[in-house]
Amino acid sequence: MSEPALQHWHEFYFLLGTSAAALTGLMAVVISINPETIAQRPKSGVRAFVTPTMVFFTTAFVVSGLLLAPEVPVRSLAVLLAVTGIAGVAYLLWTRGHHYYVHGMDGQPPNLDSEDWIFFIGLPYLSYLLLVAAAVGIWQHAGFGAPTLAIATMLLLVIGIHNAWDLVIWLAQQRRNSSES
Repeated sequence: MSEPALQHWHEFYFLLGTSAAALTGLMAVVISINPETIAQRPKSGVRAFVTPTMVFFTTAFVVSGLLLAPEVPVRSLAVLLAVTGIAGVAYLLWTRGHHYYVHGMDGQPPNLDSEDWIFFIGLPYLSYLLLVAAAVGIWQHAGFGAPTLAIATMLLLVIGIHNAWDLVIWLAQQRRNSSES
């Protein structure tokens, strides 16, 4: 992180990266608590809803690592961030989470509220697009680059926390339902 404007963010990315790494580990623990429930879901549902949460945490971790790496040229950092943002959008399109929210995993439209649309579809796309915008700002040494990057990275972490919590609640409900039968 060689540009002085980015150096002021060192502690922020240290905290964010540490949090993302810890939350990634916790997700593995959550999944291991009830793996049979996850295994019973269609592969497409896991790919569209569970794995993206891990990807959001991992993206926040990688971005934090890039910002903490010593002596990364600003232009190289901007390119790596742009590639990460573009790859994130491509990943979201590939997982087709938006498709499952419209058509459901079994062809039946699911009953989803606006919060689900926001946290599983809208905000992930926004965060990766903000990551690309931040990369452009950093490339151009524009004042909006560093704050936009911080917002995008924090947003990925918040989305991951929300979606992981939804997964925990869903797993608890599935466990209760299976024990009642």
